[in-house]
Amino acid sequence: MIFQSSDPEPIYPVVDIYHYLESNPFNVQPGKTVFIDPITEKSLTFGQFQLETKHFAAGLQDFYGFQPKDVLAIFSYNQYDFGVPILGTLCAGGVVTTVNHSYTLEEVVHQLKDSGASFMVTTVDLLPTATEAAKICGIKREHIFLFGGKDEAGHKAYQSIFAKRLAAPVKIDMDDIAYLCYSSGTTGKSKGVMLTHRNITSNLVQIMSYDAEVIKQKDLVILGFLPLYHIYGLMNCLHISLITGTETVIMPKFDLPSFLQNIQKYRVTNTFIVPPVALALAKHPMVLDFDLTSLRHLACGAAPLPKDLCQRIEERLGVYCRQGFGMTEASPLVACLRPDARGPDGSVGPLVAGLKAKIVDPETGKELGVGQAGEWLLKGPNVMKGYLNNVEATKITIREDGWMHTGDIVYVDEKGNWFVVDRLKELIKYKGFQIPAAELEALLVTHPKVLDAAVIPAYDASQATEIPRAYVVIQEGVVQNDELKKEIMEFLAARVAPHKKLRGGVVFTKEIPKSASGKILRKDIVKIDRATDSSAVNARAHL
Repeated sequence: MIFQSSDPEPIYPVVDIYHYLESNPFNVQPGKTVFIDPITEKSLTFGQFQLETKHFAAGLQDFYGFQPKDVLAIFSYNQYDFGVPILGTLCAGGVVTTVNHSYTLEEVVHQLKDSGASFMVTTVDLLPTATEAAKICGIKREHIFLFGGKDEAGHKAYQSIFAKRLAAPVKIDMDDIAYLCYSSGTTGKSKGVMLTHRNITSNLVQIMSYDAEVIKQKDLVILGFLPLYHIYGLMNCLHISLITGTETVIMPKFDLPSFLQNIQKYRVTNTFIVPPVALALAKHPMVLDFDLTSLRHLACGAAPLPKDLCQRIEERLGVYCRQGFGMTEASPLVACLRPDARGPDGSVGPLVAGLKAKIVDPETGKELGVGQAGEWLLKGPNVMKGYLNNVEATKITIREDGWMHTGDIVYVDEKGNWFVVDRLKELIKYKGFQIPAAELEALLVTHPKVLDAAVIPAYDASQATEIPRAYVVIQEGVVQNDELKKEIMEFLAARVAPHKKLRGGVVFTKEIPKSASGKILRKDIVKIDRATDSSAVNARAHL
């Protein structure tokens, strides 16, 4: 049985991302302020953005020989002008890969090598990692540019390479790659999700059709703190703002006092959040010290949102918080409630218009119907092209019939509301970040005192997020104590990005339960964890 939205399929753009921006479908005036830095109060208007992206594109072409399909990496914290080198690269016919600013050297090197990046824009703070990674990957030193507007440490600000002329936007095929966003998988190494111009423009239209009534409001102000290297922030706080001309305040990173102060100062109407922020809005006493009456709409994604948090936010602030579901491989929005719509508790809403879905039994592949839980399969113009340099992973995810297997267990009710029940994938969701258990396990067993290891999701109610917890088998003769637990946690922390740390701690065990084929039986470990540790009562199994 195939499910789809009851809304009519949108009319999709027939041009690439930059030409779609140029078409100005919302008739945004050149002088309209689009992006604001709340710290420096610098800003960019719609007209300035278009000019600067074309000057940057021309500079890449004229001074550095940039060619269509060349790849530029963005390795940076949020910036109010984050989108200039991104859209400038697309204007020049290139491809952009966005890199998590908290990545270790090894993780940055993997992404740069896998994506084939030959240019990079970063910040002074990240230069040590950026330059070392670039050296390892063969990226020329003069191809590393800086945010911040100043030439520093022997590197040019990206504005310093602006050409006097304005580049003519390169015409790109709709099925050419626009973005390489990296998504962690169960095999450990992150995979490059190939998102085409068609994928992005289609999902933009799908999102905007959902929010059409909100977009019509001319006085909207968005507060963006979501990391712009992540598809959630990249689409909602950069692309949507550009296309609609919505004033958007871009925070470098999240901290609660600044978040609340910015809502009050800029009279923010809309913001996109994640569950830990929802928890703060629902419970933190500081919230009551600020005037948040300008808020109209809250949208939460990236990880499951407990229904009681939505209720607490509404009771406290008088603002309804809707939940949505997305994934990098779907560019990202899959299902969401309209801003003023209310669905059943726990629902992520109906499918976006133009997207088709099926539910199948993960064991037999048999198609299921309303009220039956199974794996979620998707097909639509926003579904990725595949994984870069990974034919096998692509074949596993997108089968010969064209349906993408999400790895999520869902069911749908009679009204078309979708509910995400569980995940087949062995991923741990920490504050919206995907943490592959297999990657952490592979590192843990390299510790000289560790014989075997398994990593599972525990649940930290105080942060409203999953956290990784390691079950470890120690080498014979090694003393098991708290000092060793600390040693193992520090060992791993030194080798991964901060969000991958073992915040759930280390538990010593005599053996790791495995199947006859050697596969770790995570469900069995989770059961043990729940039974022996009260803090793990709400841990969620991924199999």
